[in-house]
Amino acid sequence: MTPEVSAGHDGGMSGGDVDIARTAALFADPARVRVLTALADGRALAASVLAGEAGVSAPGVSAHLAKLREAGLVEAERSGRHRFYRLRPDAVEIMETLARHSPPSRSPRSGRGRGRRRFGSPGPATTTSPAGWVCR
Repeated sequence: MTPEVSAGHDGGMSGGDVDIARTAALFADPARVRVLTALADGRALAASVLAGEAGVSAPGVSAHLAKLREAGLVEAERSGRHRFYRLRPDAVEIMETLARHSPPSRSPRSGRGRGRRRFGSPGPATTTSPAGWVCR
């Protein structure tokens, strides 16, 4: 039996409904996508390291991680005083699908910090993540 799909207009899910809009909204925030992209190589990172790599403030990365954990896209493991975050395999699949269906970025973004990344076609100062996404 296939679950019913909800556009998410009621703000929640009921029964077996799948709220695509809620999940898609998580990928609509560029800073949150940078957090996800920083985790794309499979490493488990502490929030402070992740903030630096994604170019997001510590409070900002904490807020993004809370939403991503709630949605089941990121998991956390505690080690001593620290909590390390890792991308779940299904989140990698979602990002790969979105990357295949996304147009290339048209112009470079100016940003603070080295963690600014964007999907797009290869060009100067471009690296490819282990997942195959082009990051600038």
